[in-house]
Amino acid sequence: MGTLQDSVFSFFVEEAAEHISVLEAGLLEMEIVGSAGSEDMEALFRAAHTLKGSASLVKMTSVGAISHRMEDLFEAVRDGKLIVSPLHIDALLFALDQIRNLIRYKVEGLDEPADVVALALTRLDSAEKAEEQPLEKQNISHQQRQIQPASPAEESYAKATVDQPGFVGSERRALGRRVEETTAGIRVSAEKIESLMGLIGEVTVTKNHLVDQFVQVERMREEIEFVGQRLLREVTQFSDRYDYTLPTQVAQQNNAEIGDFQELEFDRYDDLNLFSRKLREITNDVSEGLRGLSEFFGAFGRDVSSLDRMTDEIKERISEIRTVPAGTLFQRFNRSVRDMARGLDMDVELFVLGGETLIDRVVYDGLFDPLLHIVRNSFAHGIESVAERKRLGKPEKASIWLTAERRGNTVEISVRDDGRGIDLVGVRKRAIEKGFITIEDRLSERELIQMIFRPGFSTTAEVDATSGRGVGMNVVMDRLASLNGTIDVETVKGQGSTFRLRLPLSLVIVNIIRFEVAGQMFVLPSALVNEIQDLEFEQRKKLRGEASEEAPEQIDLRELFNLPQGEEPSGYGILTQSEGIQILLLVDKVLGQEDTVIKPFGSFLRELPYFSGTSLAGDGSMRLVVNPARMKYHKTEGFDAPLASSAAPLESQSAPKVLIVDDSLSVRKYASMLLAAKGLKVLTAADGLEALALLENEDVDSIITDLEMPHMHGYELLAELQRRPDWQVPIAVLSSRAGEQHQLKAIKLGATDYLVKPFEEDSLLAVINKHLAINGKAL
Repeated sequence: MGTLQDSVFSFFVEEAAEHISVLEAGLLEMEIVGSAGSEDMEALFRAAHTLKGSASLVKMTSVGAISHRMEDLFEAVRDGKLIVSPLHIDALLFALDQIRNLIRYKVEGLDEPADVVALALTRLDSAEKAEEQPLEKQNISHQQRQIQPASPAEESYAKATVDQPGFVGSERRALGRRVEETTAGIRVSAEKIESLMGLIGEVTVTKNHLVDQFVQVERMREEIEFVGQRLLREVTQFSDRYDYTLPTQVAQQNNAEIGDFQELEFDRYDDLNLFSRKLREITNDVSEGLRGLSEFFGAFGRDVSSLDRMTDEIKERISEIRTVPAGTLFQRFNRSVRDMARGLDMDVELFVLGGETLIDRVVYDGLFDPLLHIVRNSFAHGIESVAERKRLGKPEKASIWLTAERRGNTVEISVRDDGRGIDLVGVRKRAIEKGFITIEDRLSERELIQMIFRPGFSTTAEVDATSGRGVGMNVVMDRLASLNGTIDVETVKGQGSTFRLRLPLSLVIVNIIRFEVAGQMFVLPSALVNEIQDLEFEQRKKLRGEASEEAPEQIDLRELFNLPQGEEPSGYGILTQSEGIQILLLVDKVLGQEDTVIKPFGSFLRELPYFSGTSLAGDGSMRLVVNPARMKYHKTEGFDAPLASSAAPLESQSAPKVLIVDDSLSVRKYASMLLAAKGLKVLTAADGLEALALLENEDVDSIITDLEMPHMHGYELLAELQRRPDWQVPIAVLSSRAGEQHQLKAIKLGATDYLVKPFEEDSLLAVINKHLAINGKAL
């Protein structure tokens, strides 16, 4: 695809995401209200029509065909020839999902499945034909009518394409449940916005250097002014004494000669008088020069202050281009909540507050998965069934609130439900089973809550599409840590839970606190700082009995970072959060704060537990950016190694284990029989979700996985395994996809081998033997 075609297609992806968002929001609103006004229906018709035309322009005829059929339905409804029913809504939403998939295949360079268009059109046609029969004769079951939650691939595509950056004033945005169109404007590519932000970042660093230099200049000015004033005083005193003083011997010798002249009427000076007068003249010149220098420094200081202010204003204005309303993010959950509620036979309503709050585009893109994980957990662990809520005296309709609020230079996103709350008894039991604590350990409610963020922790017994995909809340913590964010949890038994996520307003130019430990400078985003304490003052308060009852856990950064221990104790404490628990970081000095650019680590250093990147100081020196998210448990022995022994029985350890992941039962059975005959212990999973659940409790020596599977396909499984350092297992892909692009992508994501179906037994056994050899085993 040429450069021009690439550019046109990129604009199509952005435009398609916009129209899909409009269509989905409008359909969900129609489902709730039961009908649509003429203006709303016209907007839906226009969105489908425009999407059809744009798809034809970039030769995506499949998308155009589905859009054209949707356009026909909207036209029929608009003209009063058709009444929209739940069947139509389901079919139209299903068609939108297929359009998303088709665009994703094109973006990722994958082959388009042959049956996607046929499935969408058949679903739309079936809905229209079914409406011609009485409802009681349609014989459509609840399972046939429900729409399953979006697949991981669809969510990945949605995150990458819905509400793409670069829309300035010309996009339609769903605010609450109304679709509104903003004033006309222009489109700016995301690359240009990112380029501008990069330049502003460089200007900010240069401005910081200028401000640092100006501080030194100010000190020089003060010293020059002090020395100049001292010189003026000395010269003035000298001049006052000797300017007009007549030498003594001259006065005595010529006293008779001056006769009738008064002393002041007869000027006679020696060299001392002349030097004093010249010195006063020179000093007056110096004084004038100092006055001019002082005025220059004053004007220069005002210019630096203006530059500082204008840089901040430019940063704010360009940052606003990168922001989107939180309501745009929240609107994407209408569909997820609807589908999960229908799939679990629950009655749940979603409420959105603070949708006008602006959030950074990078935060927006990185926040969808953590929020979706929390919402899924609300369904899986919190919200009761209709019957149980009725028995408890609760409203039959459960509620989930998504709230956004700006707090200073941070934004707080909260997810609240009115369910049963976190089962702390179950959390404790699971923590003991995982070896994180022992039966004798006594943990507070707060400490039990934080257990859910431990890597490998999950209370889910059976994996499904709702219960967080069988992966624990540690993925939420890890994602927030990468965004320089924190999370706090509140839960009340029988009343519900609240998850509060606090994130910076911008991830490009960040306000940071500068501090020193053992002579080295570090920085910490101010959004993560709750308080800065003078430790000596706090100690005096403690002696007077004025200290707070619950003191936070102290972490000495000299010890944690293996830095030299100084003779003087730490002077300051920075109060922040780790795993949702308040901790106090002990540092030597707090040097101030500034705006700066944080550069994240590359893949080689990504796993460093205490740091999230680097920051360039004004003088060009590099500073590490401290990340407190995992400090609390990384510093203890129990973080990476469970306290209790979790060794498997000897019998299961003796035979090498192989995990077969394939949605085909025949493939799983055949491979299991083949490998079991060779003395291997075989575990099987129907998709990536089941595989992850098995790996939570089982160690395997080899993994054989298919690519195309429901819920979580092979590429997503490879990516998840690559992300987890404790799951580094040799992996072979076994797929009917023989294309080079499929093989290259699999190898890139961590696969060690690639087999094509149908496979030879010897080839499969050779690959597994190769995997076992890595671990010092053999068939």
